[in-house]
Parts: sequence; structure tokens; C-alpha cells
Amino acid sequence: MSQVEAALAEFTPDSVTVKLLHGVFGAIPYAPEMPDYGSLADVVAHLRPGAGPAGLAAVRAAADDPAVTDILWMAKVMDMGDKGYAVFTGISSAVQFFFGDRTTALDTDVQQRNDAVLKSIGIAYMALKAYPGTLAERGEAFRTSPAGQAIAMYYGACEVALPFADNALLAGGAIVGDLYGKYGKEQLGKLLAMGGAEHGVGEAEGMLSTISGGLSRVVDHTRSYVEPVANAARPFLPKIATGGDVLAGVVANAVDVLPVYRYLGARLAAEAAVRRALPQ
Repeated sequence: MSQVEAALAEFTPDSVTVKLLHGVFGAIPYAPEMPDYGSLADVVAHLRPGAGPAGLAAVRAAADDPAVTDILWMAKVMDMGDKGYAVFTGISSAVQFFFGDRTTALDTDVQQRNDAVLKSIGIAYMALKAYPGTLAERGEAFRTSPAGQAIAMYYGACEVALPFADNALLAGGAIVGDLYGKYGKEQLGKLLAMGGAEHGVGEAEGMLSTISGGLSRVVDHTRSYVEPVANAARPFLPKIATGGDVLAGVVANAVDVLPVYRYLGARLAAEAAVRRALPQ
């Protein structure tokens, strides 16, 4: 079994992460559909119906491409950290942040901001690795792919719009590019210093400039639905507080981060294998 197939098999329709995504996306108009991808055969059947056994074999071969498996590596980094890099915020802390006492949130605001920048780099890296072609062609492939749309929607709603719901940052209309322009070099340096250099993370910078406008538009769309998103997420998250202690354990709550990017990254990697092996 390939790494991609194994990554898909980690998640079933009953997984908490899957239910969380369905709940969040159900609160946002025009959110992408999330069909069950239990195997590469499921992905082929959804994207290239009628491809047959030879088509499936070609997709399985494409799934072993190092560029495709690099997507899985980055997804793991974004969820759990790797070689010293740790993510301290996620959907759990973002929801706590939204319902808590924001007047005490300055330090956490900085951490949320840094993580939003780091994750935008991670998304750009995954988009870069997923597809062949020019940056513009890769950006368009990411924008139009079901998994790419899901990653952008989750990022826009839960990594930016939700934690920064009352922040003036959201008023600019180009928040992802603005954040990277101000803080990106520092955060990219962290990723490069902690194992990203050997995986070519530095190449993601050009890709981010290509997709940042699209990500910002998703933020602008989802910002109107942050309260329904937060309410939809709450039943699936541990330790959701609503009192003044909401920010006290943000770092400790790293253990509560659900493997959302591992789930979405597996779907992107599988779709990338299909697109590489069976281009239309």
C-alpha cells in the first residue's frame, strides 16, 4: 500500500476530523463537497469515472512520486510539527479564542498570526508539489480541485477569519499577502531551519504569491459566517471553554489539534496522483 493510500485509509466518515469538516463546511455557503475518499479507487471513481483497472494502476504509480508524498510530509508538519517546529494553534484554540475574553488575547494573537503565515506557506508548498506546469497553471489546478478548494475554505475560515474575527487585519481585502509581506520571511526562515530546506520549502514563496489572492478572497467570503462555523465546530472539540480562562492553556491545547491537514493533505495528494496519471 502506498503512502497516499495509507493516509486516506486513516480516515472514515465516522472520524471526528471528517465530521468536524462536514460541520464547518455545512455552515458556509458554497463550501466544496467532501465525498468519501477511502482509497485511490474511490478518488479515481469520483474524478475519472470509467478509467478502468489500467487507469487505477497508473494513478497508484503516480502516487509514489516524491512530489506527491512531499504533500503528506507538509500536512504532517502543519498538524503536529516536525524536527522542532510545533504548531500551537488549531481549530480548538481558534474556537476558544472566538468565544473567550479577547481583551487578554495579545500574546495569543501574535501566535495565531504566525501560525496563519506558516500554514499559508504550507498550503503554497502543497499546491506547488501537487501539480506540474507553471506557477499559474499549478495555482489554477489547486483553485479548481475539490481538495484544493477544501483546504482553502478551511484555512480561510478557521485559520484566519475565525481567530481574527474582530481584528482590523480582515478589513484590508488582501490579508494573506499582507501577512506574508510583513511576517513571511521570518516564518519561512523557521521552516527552512527546522527541516524544510531539504524538502524545498523555499520554493513555495513564488507559489504563495500566485495563490494568496484566492486565499484572501476565501477569507473575505467566510468572515461573514464565523459564528456559525464556531458553533458547528464546538461539538467535535475537546476542552472548549467559554469563560475567562479561555487563553490560559493555548500551548497545552496543542494536544487537542485534530489532524485536519493530514486529512485534507491526503485528499490533495490522491487527487494530484489522478491528475498526473490521467490528465483530461
